[in-house]
Amino acid sequence: MSVLFVLDNNELDQRIIKLNLLRFPVFKHALYFYESIKLIKYMKENKDDRSNLPDVILLDLNMPEFNGWNVLDALQILYPSLCKKPLVYMVSASSMSKNVNRSLAYPFVKDFIPKPVTRDILLLIANAYKFKTQNAPGD
Repeated sequence: MSVLFVLDNNELDQRIIKLNLLRFPVFKHALYFYESIKLIKYMKENKDDRSNLPDVILLDLNMPEFNGWNVLDALQILYPSLCKKPLVYMVSASSMSKNVNRSLAYPFVKDFIPKPVTRDILLLIANAYKFKTQNAPGD
């Protein structure tokens, strides 16, 4: 099991993820963010502390002010300095191919997921993380 961070400003979408994780606890711990700046700040402050960094990030694309693209740009700068490299999944109600292709151009983005995030998707993500840790010598 691993640690999940969810960045989504939509309470309903976060609630769906929380309910799924209550019924199917495939992650040891989940931390929820409503604001992009708070996630980036947290990641910067904890970049050298493996125990406080996530294993997986679900990142909503469409958010006010500092959107998912802004977060990806900030993570691209920050990612090399992180002592633990999380798998990042873009999440959006819009699965237009240009958004999918653009998000997958970031080397640390694992996949693009349509909303809502279902139980099956959470299981696939948890299994992908498990596979990564079993088949990689380190982060």
